[in-house]
Amino acid sequence: MWPFAAGTNSLRWVPSLSPFVAASAAIAARAVPVAAGLEIIVGVAAMLRRRVFCRWVCPTGSCLEGANWLGCRLKRNPGRWPSMGRWIVLLTLGGTCLGYPFLLWLDPLALLAGVFTTFGLAAVFALTILWPGAWCGRICPLGAFQDLLHAGFAPVRSLFVAKRDGNAEAGLSRRVVLGAAVGAGSAGILCFAQRNDTPAIRPPNARTGPHFLGLCTRCGNCARVCPTGVIEHDVGGHGPASLLTPVLSFRNGYCREDCTRCTEVCPSGAIRLLRVQDKAHVRIGLPRVDEEICLLSDDRECSECARWCPYGAIRYVFSETLYCLTVQIDPQKCNGCGACEAACPTKPRKAIVVLPA
Repeated sequence: MWPFAAGTNSLRWVPSLSPFVAASAAIAARAVPVAAGLEIIVGVAAMLRRRVFCRWVCPTGSCLEGANWLGCRLKRNPGRWPSMGRWIVLLTLGGTCLGYPFLLWLDPLALLAGVFTTFGLAAVFALTILWPGAWCGRICPLGAFQDLLHAGFAPVRSLFVAKRDGNAEAGLSRRVVLGAAVGAGSAGILCFAQRNDTPAIRPPNARTGPHFLGLCTRCGNCARVCPTGVIEHDVGGHGPASLLTPVLSFRNGYCREDCTRCTEVCPSGAIRLLRVQDKAHVRIGLPRVDEEICLLSDDRECSECARWCPYGAIRYVFSETLYCLTVQIDPQKCNGCGACEAACPTKPRKAIVVLPA
């Protein structure tokens, strides 16, 4: 994708090739992703010919060919791995019933897109060297999802009909029912547990709570296109379910008022598309002022937060109680962009800090 990096939307296309991401995101978000046309083409091709995407197009599979070759040269035994890919798909689709497809980040194209920011692809390489063919044949959810599409294209064959001794029986396959039920139950438990974790400041127009955590593929697109570098990957500060998801940090910059790049490259809809003219009305967070460390409370001159606020939401009001100027923020004008926090000169702690809304 490097030759096309100048166009911000180009980062979306690799994970947007996955029908597994598209189907899960569409069900969980109750909306069709912007780039759904690519996934539909891949899905239709998989219905007509088994794993045609894996065989001819998948960039992750192409990269793993070298790992397979190395594993064979080292005389590694592929082993008898159980078929886990279909279970990953069923668990994820079951979780979408509660808006939380919690294993969506295991999609191989999402792992490939995040190769520079996560260790996911490195782990897949190591697994393939140790057990050649295990990932593509037994674990990959995208490959398993294509198998389900291919099976479902025949008149209700192996996905919804259980077969015994070559005879099809009417009724839902127990595997489908069990997988979906366990997925929905697991999503419910994770949603409940996440309520006790520390809330995070997310990119503008991101979905809220567990819905965001389930839809986010951890691909890193949003962090790569951010011109000010305020989007970082969570390293565990907001609970285990939030690991590697994007969070905002305003230490050295702010979320620019004229930028919506992160909303344009999200392949799953975890960050919804946003127009520049609407950004002022989307709440990212809300600043809080610590009067004890603010320079104004020490009779020192400072006007950095108001001077840098792009929305004119900050003014100074004289306090009869403190007998000094205090910072007053208009929540109707402020969207929590972080310009005030980035500009605040106090160290090591900032006198004004943006908190989750």
